[in-house]
Amino acid sequence: MANYPQLDDCSVVWTLKEVNDAIMGGYWRNHGTRGIFGGGYNSPALVAAADFVTIATTGNASAFGNLSVSRRHLTAFSSFNRNFFAGGATPSMVNHIDYFVPTSQGNASDFGDLTNARKAIGASSNSTRGVVFGGTNPSNVNIIDYITMASVGNAIDFGDLTTVANGATGASSPVRGVRLGGYPSTATIDFFEIATTGNAIDFGDLAVSVGDASSFDSSTRGVAVGGYSNPANTNTMQYVTIASQGNAVDYGDATNALDVTGGTSNSIRGLKGGGPGVSNVMDTSLLNLLFLGISQPSGPAKKWTLCPLVVGNHVIVSPTSILEMSSE
Repeated sequence: MANYPQLDDCSVVWTLKEVNDAIMGGYWRNHGTRGIFGGGYNSPALVAAADFVTIATTGNASAFGNLSVSRRHLTAFSSFNRNFFAGGATPSMVNHIDYFVPTSQGNASDFGDLTNARKAIGASSNSTRGVVFGGTNPSNVNIIDYITMASVGNAIDFGDLTTVANGATGASSPVRGVRLGGYPSTATIDFFEIATTGNAIDFGDLAVSVGDASSFDSSTRGVAVGGYSNPANTNTMQYVTIASQGNAVDYGDATNALDVTGGTSNSIRGLKGGGPGVSNVMDTSLLNLLFLGISQPSGPAKKWTLCPLVVGNHVIVSPTSILEMSSE
């Protein structure tokens, strides 16, 4: 397959036939405009509601719809046409896979089931496949499942991680999926080729060992944000270059130190939202990054604005960070 354009890498020439084939095949890059946060816990109850934000702008989140069941410790991934939420705890472990159509507000539809019920899962995806890995029920597992996102049906066994992983997070390019951290091997980075099946391969180590971090990515870089690093939460952001192998590199600092948050991106901007806390606002932060590519900033995040994150009739009681590229 030719190297079709990514939002942050468009420096190749294609024939009209290649463009047509790529568009019809669903692998011509079109960046998403919306990020959806769903599920979680807002004391004293679990949450089914999902919110959405327009990633390219700042502002308040709006209600999108509801998941099929209220739950926490689930994972999420997406294609250009669908947003998926899988697994979690109600508090019993579930194997549900729900999906939304991001351009149309409303409740989630049933897609199918994971190969086994579990929570604290990580995920990666390209435009065709969603890959879900790790988790716990009740013991930690190294399972990797996958689905073909354009259809509906149950997940299929993909292979195994190099270690069991509870609370790992994931990043992906159009070719590779990457597992970042998770308990008990909180420094571990694995990778796998999304279009194939098989066991994950060692990639390197995180700069700071973490579990329950959030993450986002461009077509070339994956960024892990925050998480728990014994004995406390960390605000460290660290990145890997997905196409190569090696250890993660320090990226900068988020505006807060939280674990169990959620992340989303459009290859230019990454958002971190939710998580435990004592505030009813989301903090947003602007990083001075290299234009058209998630790149290492020159300093820590700066507070930019405040915007409440509404989940149904609730307000999430925690902050978020927004990482934005600029040409400055």
